[in-house]
Amino acid sequence: MIEKINIADCMVIAALAIALIMAIFYGLNELAMSIASGLLGYIGGSVKSTASQKKEEQK
Repeated sequence: MIEKINIADCMVIAALAIALIMAIFYGLNELAMSIASGLLGYIGGSVKSTASQKKEEQK
Protein backbone atom coordinates (compact mmCIF):
# COMPACT_ATOMS: atom_id res chain seq x y z
CA MET A 1 0.00 0.00 0.00
CA ILE A 2 2.51 2.57 -1.15
CA GLU A 3 0.91 5.90 -1.98
CA LYS A 4 2.00 8.19 -4.79
CA ILE A 5 4.26 11.08 -3.79
CA ASN A 6 2.84 14.54 -4.37
CA ILE A 7 5.62 16.36 -6.23
CA ALA A 8 4.26 19.86 -5.54
CA ASP A 9 4.13 19.25 -1.79
CA CYS A 10 7.66 17.85 -1.79
CA MET A 11 8.97 20.88 -3.69
CA VAL A 12 7.31 23.33 -1.29
CA ILE A 13 8.60 21.47 1.77
CA ALA A 14 12.13 21.29 0.33
CA ALA A 15 12.15 25.01 -0.54
CA LEU A 16 10.92 25.98 2.93
CA ALA A 17 13.48 23.69 4.56
CA ILE A 18 16.31 25.24 2.53
CA ALA A 19 15.06 28.74 3.38
CA LEU A 20 14.92 27.79 7.06
CA ILE A 21 18.49 26.48 7.04
CA MET A 22 19.71 29.62 5.27
CA ALA A 23 17.89 31.89 7.73
CA ILE A 24 19.44 30.04 10.67
CA PHE A 25 22.89 30.14 9.02
CA TYR A 26 22.70 33.90 8.46
CA GLY A 27 21.40 34.58 11.97
CA LEU A 28 17.95 35.85 10.99
CA ASN A 29 16.10 34.49 14.01
CA GLU A 30 12.72 36.15 13.39
CA LEU A 31 12.66 35.00 9.78
CA ALA A 32 13.65 31.48 10.84
CA MET A 33 10.77 31.35 13.32
CA SER A 34 8.30 32.51 10.68
CA ILE A 35 9.54 29.99 8.13
CA ALA A 36 9.49 27.18 10.71
CA SER A 37 5.90 27.92 11.71
CA GLY A 38 4.87 28.14 8.06
CA LEU A 39 6.60 24.85 7.31
CA LEU A 40 4.90 23.07 10.18
CA GLY A 41 1.52 24.55 9.26
CA TYR A 42 1.91 23.52 5.62
CA ILE A 43 2.89 19.97 6.54
CA GLY A 44 -0.01 19.73 9.00
CA GLY A 45 -2.52 21.00 6.46
CA SER A 46 -1.16 18.70 3.78
CA VAL A 47 -1.43 15.65 6.02
CA LYS A 48 -4.95 16.60 7.09
CA SER A 49 -6.19 17.09 3.53
CA THR A 50 -4.56 13.84 2.38
CA ALA A 51 -6.19 11.93 5.22
CA SER A 52 -9.62 13.35 4.41
CA GLN A 53 -9.21 12.51 0.72
CA LYS A 54 -8.31 8.92 1.61
CA LYS A 55 -11.36 8.65 3.85
CA GLU A 56 -13.63 9.86 1.02
CA GLU A 57 -12.10 7.38 -1.43
CA GLN A 58 -12.72 4.46 0.91
CA LYS A 59 -16.47 5.15 1.14
